[in-house]
Amino acid sequence: MQAVVRGAGSIGSRHLRVLARLGLQSASWPVRERPDADDRTVLTDRTGAAACAGATVVVVATDTSRHVQDALAALEAGARHVLVEKPLAVDGAQAEALAHHPRRAAVTVAAPLRGHRAWLDVVELAAAIGGPRTVDVVCQSWLPDWRPGRDYRESYSARPEEGGVLRDMVHELDYAIALTGRPRLLWSRLQHEGPLQMAAEQSASLAWMGERGDQVRAHLDYVTRPTRRALAVTGPDGVLEWDLTRHLVTLRHPDGQVTERAHPEDADRDAVMARQLTALLDGTPSPASPTPLDRALDVLRLCDDARALSTDHPRRTP
Repeated sequence: MQAVVRGAGSIGSRHLRVLARLGLQSASWPVRERPDADDRTVLTDRTGAAACAGATVVVVATDTSRHVQDALAALEAGARHVLVEKPLAVDGAQAEALAHHPRRAAVTVAAPLRGHRAWLDVVELAAAIGGPRTVDVVCQSWLPDWRPGRDYRESYSARPEEGGVLRDMVHELDYAIALTGRPRLLWSRLQHEGPLQMAAEQSASLAWMGERGDQVRAHLDYVTRPTRRALAVTGPDGVLEWDLTRHLVTLRHPDGQVTERAHPEDADRDAVMARQLTALLDGTPSPASPTPLDRALDVLRLCDDARALSTDHPRRTP
């Protein structure tokens, strides 16, 4: 099997490393030539498209604004699978070209949290606590710590047209929607003010209703230290908690008993990505599989609605 990685950044390099770990022959197709390409094969703009024709998988790891055009190029060239880094696009309107493409089923979106062993526990145990449920999602960190040695204000995260927490932390929205179904937004508040000097939003709070009646609340921000990343699902038959920083899943039973499952192996990001790529290449849908295109579009639409509602009703409360 052959793989092509479109993009010359750190995420693209990680995908190349993971593909090598899986034993796949791979090549990099950078947006621009890079002198630090190590000893891997570097494709040119002329040879890159041709390589896609015989590729089992093309990974699109370019800047967010390029995702759709690069995914379309891979589809048109004949790639069997096209795996797009998160988020799928800057907004739902940009993603329409993929939504209506005749080979749309070949497109999935990378969602590495689904590759965590802990996520398998969450999927299993969430069904055991009854419903309707209340779901709380939190992802908080300090953006300047993300890329040591690089000014965060020069990164895509700081650009309002490509970054902001809704796009950067879309992993959390993805898995919450995977648990609760297609969302109906009830309330949102995006905040651009804060300690970071940037135009993109620094925090976002959302509340929505899942298609089975679950109530979901999410808070995402770039302005918190230390990092906090967690999920809590509460229902009539228990409370389920996922601490992503400790790789720990806890189920609190109605009788007071507590069940814990620890997954320290989830700290290995390459291993997590390898599980997701393996699930994709196996072709059998599983909780570890990348996000299907339809679900990725649901996530984008939720983000679009959150921006629109926050702009129109900045003082509205749930």
